[in-house]
Amino acid sequence: MRKGFSLLESLIGLTIMFLVVWGSLESFGTARRVFYRLRLRQENSQAAWAALDKIRFDVRLAGRGLSRPLRLGLLSAFETAEEKWTMMRAGDRPVLQADVAAGQTTLKVNVAGEDWAGRTLCLFDRSHGETATIAGSGGGFVDLSAPLVRAYRAAETTAVVLLRTTIYLDGGTSILRRKADASPAQPLCEGVDSFVFSLDAARCLASVRLALVSSPEKSYDLSIMAENAALGKQS
Repeated sequence: MRKGFSLLESLIGLTIMFLVVWGSLESFGTARRVFYRLRLRQENSQAAWAALDKIRFDVRLAGRGLSRPLRLGLLSAFETAEEKWTMMRAGDRPVLQADVAAGQTTLKVNVAGEDWAGRTLCLFDRSHGETATIAGSGGGFVDLSAPLVRAYRAAETTAVVLLRTTIYLDGGTSILRRKADASPAQPLCEGVDSFVFSLDAARCLASVRLALVSSPEKSYDLSIMAENAALGKQS
């Protein structure tokens, strides 16, 4: 009567067990790699849509508070240079405390503590206006880098310090960046393969297309109505 397995039977059994365990581990490893790949793809997709949502916010704000300067042709809600798109809107509104003469470079305002150096000031009344770079501010005065071309009556003039937001792709690092005024550019989305921003000026309709390095064949597209910029086209 047999009381155990032969050496050959034991070897065969161990071989079968090894193959089963190895197959299980291989299946687990494959499932794990697929899981992490899908999770990375989902995280990248979420990052892309989050960046587009931030751009949507900036586009919709472009031109806010600047309806009259836009109609007067003093500035544009959107500017582009070197593949960078800049959107402008109204920021602080210092109130003139005295009339301004043509050629003047210092304005007396009601704000004493703000630092607007390097920012752009837009002055306008009902019929005309102009923009100037601020050289410095403080103590209730704003110093301009160049003389004003026109004279302005304080009671009829609005002064606006512009807010500029610039979006661009840093090709060297594949990072889509957002820069607000003079502050350092912040990363908006990493791992970007391509970024295209276009504007239909007649309809004030912006189109954005974004593709990631991880899946360059897939694009994330968005069309945005620049509502505040459209107000500047109304008479």
